Amino acid sequence: MFGNGLHLIVPPTSYAEWLAELAVPTPAAEPELFIDWAGVRTRTGMLPWAPPELVGTTSDELPIPSDGYRSEAEEYVALAIALAGAQDTFTVVEVGAGWAPWAVMGAVCARRLGKQPRSIAVEADSNKADWAAQHARDNGLSEAEFRLVRAACWHTEGTLRFPVLDVEDMGGAVTPESGVTMDYRGAHFPHVDVPAVSLQSLIDDPIPTDLLHIDLQGMELEVLLPTLDVIEQHVRFLAVGTHDRYVEGMLQRTLLAREWALLMESPSTAVFDGVKPTLAGFTVQDGNQFYANSRFRDADPRIIRHR
Repeated sequence: MFGNGLHLIVPPTSYAEWLAELAVPTPAAEPELFIDWAGVRTRTGMLPWAPPELVGTTSDELPIPSDGYRSEAEEYVALAIALAGAQDTFTVVEVGAGWAPWAVMGAVCARRLGKQPRSIAVEADSNKADWAAQHARDNGLSEAEFRLVRAACWHTEGTLRFPVLDVEDMGGAVTPESGVTMDYRGAHFPHVDVPAVSLQSLIDDPIPTDLLHIDLQGMELEVLLPTLDVIEQHVRFLAVGTHDRYVEGMLQRTLLAREWALLMESPSTAVFDGVKPTLAGFTVQDGNQFYANSRFRDADPRIIRHR
């Protein structure tokens, strides 16, 4: 049997309702920053692909079907759902955080909703970790509300290899193999040692993690599957950025068989041209999946089946 029969899927027709709960009146513009519909301040230098005219502007437009520069509606809705079901605190763990958009936005919105934020962002790339720290400062988060872990996330502690990338490249992935110069896309980069923190150490806490957001450029299974027993005991909702169809299928097969519910998904898109060392190397548009854990039955009633 697959699924849990408890949670309801989240249809696109409900996205605006969920996102409106995080929206704020259009704020005043600030130099060097873009301020979005949820009041989150972002330096556009952290978004090299974003239109330069965003600098010094604000927006009240909900990101449906996407915001055009950061993510699709499903990821924003996932955050809104996790926030709606949280109690006095809101804990978000963002793995492969980049500039920590979800850890920071989660903390900003939680504080506004009267919940105590507990955000953890994990990033192995030193430049992007600096961005995450700056992003938290730009949004006024304290050390109690936001913690940056400058490391890679793995299923065990240790040391991994990570490519040295241009700051505009958001596609870096760790490897456990030594002597590597080619990444999963077939590109050659020098690699450096980075510390690895275990996923278990991030979520094994008496206070549940309301949202675990993981985006590891194709390494999701290597981190998630060995840690599933711990995840099931401590994580209410799981949002996964996906980078090939094998990962998507394995997550569906594994998690649905363990009584998780897949509430939303957007499959990744690949173009199978040329030769690549991995399936993720062919991906031209990332996907995402959002799961609910049936072991926590106090979610917002809008996503619970009434019997």
